[in-house]
Amino acid sequence: MNISQSLYQAAGIPAMQNKLFSSRAEALAAPSASLELIQDETGLVFNRCFDPALAIYDDSYQNDQGYSLQFQEHLDEVSDLCCKYLASKDNLVVDVGCGKGGFVELLRRKGVEAVGYDNAYQGSSPYIRKSFFNIDSHEKGDLLTLRHVLEHISSPWQFLDGIAAANGSQGLLYIEVPDLEWILESRAYFDLFHEHVNYFRADDFSRRFGEGVVFQSRSFGGQYLSVVINLECVRACAENSLPCESDAGLQTAFAKLSKYEDERYASLTDYHEIVIWGAAAKGVVFAAKAPPAIKNKIAYAIDINPRKQGHFMPISGVEVVDPAAGVLKLGPSSLIVIMNPNYEQEIRRSLPHDQPCLVLH
Repeated sequence: MNISQSLYQAAGIPAMQNKLFSSRAEALAAPSASLELIQDETGLVFNRCFDPALAIYDDSYQNDQGYSLQFQEHLDEVSDLCCKYLASKDNLVVDVGCGKGGFVELLRRKGVEAVGYDNAYQGSSPYIRKSFFNIDSHEKGDLLTLRHVLEHISSPWQFLDGIAAANGSQGLLYIEVPDLEWILESRAYFDLFHEHVNYFRADDFSRRFGEGVVFQSRSFGGQYLSVVINLECVRACAENSLPCESDAGLQTAFAKLSKYEDERYASLTDYHEIVIWGAAAKGVVFAAKAPPAIKNKIAYAIDINPRKQGHFMPISGVEVVDPAAGVLKLGPSSLIVIMNPNYEQEIRRSLPHDQPCLVLH
């Protein structure tokens, strides 16, 4: 298979979509990056232009979705799923790459023994280790969780080999990643990011781990893949993983996505003012990639995360405001662009009943 065949390209996108800035000038000067998606010999789609020097995770990185009731429900479902794989609540769950530690706290509120590892952790929880999970870690888990980490790793299969080795090749691993098939089905071009090195499909895990996959499904309205792997199988699976044939349908799906991207922006030409609801990754990329004539119509963005409010989105320089202030500023003809259909009903309850809205499905 020719792994150099380009599936999708983009330039001038934010290097990190979840890093907001305190001034418009800083946001407009934010680091940009390129995207070129190709498929390797295993079938995995990845960004050949990924630059790790541009992916710096520090205090200014803000991707917490926990302020949404809809997302809280998703986390609750994930925690319940994880509990099903524990023989007892005395079993230990280790959240690898735990971020702010919210999932660890949720599990502990349910009576589960849980700890987290994240080298960039900034809190003071006694249950979070400010370090990487490796062979020298404090604890080995009965269940490891790896939520929205693997898509950021340059060599994901080797990374999972290391995770298994660090846990003594014992226990189970829950993985959650964005689902490339959902992105393509939904033509969600704004879900293609520089800092996401990899784009996974269900078959990627099946080819790699075979019978080691003990559970697999879509979650969060189909946007995510949820996978449970038996860590005892990881080493053997690495030696016996199946090759992947070239997928002509993949090229066609990306072509349809690119066409939709052009059509979607063209459809906004007649609107006088556009307001983005959702200043997370989708909204940031949507604004950054908008043609100048459309970008100039984007008045501001609304987000319920207080840590985003008062800041500016990279590349586009669009300001983020809180929902109350944002709704007050709306005009009768302002178009609300709802970036994530999962939050549509939650958002509409905050809007006048006749407010024009576009939900990006």
